[in-house]
Amino acid sequence: MGSRSPGTVDRWQVVYFQAPSTVVGQVGVAVAGSGAPEGDKSQGVEGAFLAAIAPATDTTCHYFWNFVRKFRREDADLTRALNIAHVNGGTGVYDQDHVVLEAQQKAITANPRTPFYNLNIDAGALWARKAIDRMCAHENARGSAS
Repeated sequence: MGSRSPGTVDRWQVVYFQAPSTVVGQVGVAVAGSGAPEGDKSQGVEGAFLAAIAPATDTTCHYFWNFVRKFRREDADLTRALNIAHVNGGTGVYDQDHVVLEAQQKAITANPRTPFYNLNIDAGALWARKAIDRMCAHENARGSAS
């Protein structure tokens, strides 16, 4: 695909959640109409990510994230450029999320009874939260039955 701008693209993001704290995903773009994501992805680029979350306190966590590309793997210049961006503090979109997540936690702590607003874009995260809540309720029920 090179460095040219392809114009209109077909894009995909497939995410798998393994409760309670692992998210794996495939992301990519291809020239519009090329058959991707279901078919021919050869006219596009694709990558995969892994996110693993580990609780630290009641209100904080450790967030481990990695991204690998499935395109131009032999391109040492691209690898170097991506590594330089990372070393120079440009670790990506998740740095932006850090500020938002901290602000959200402060608001939740300050207003514990305020309900969450469920937006369509949050459907996956809300589903995951409900799955974790069910796991915790089951574990708590088992613990109190002992």
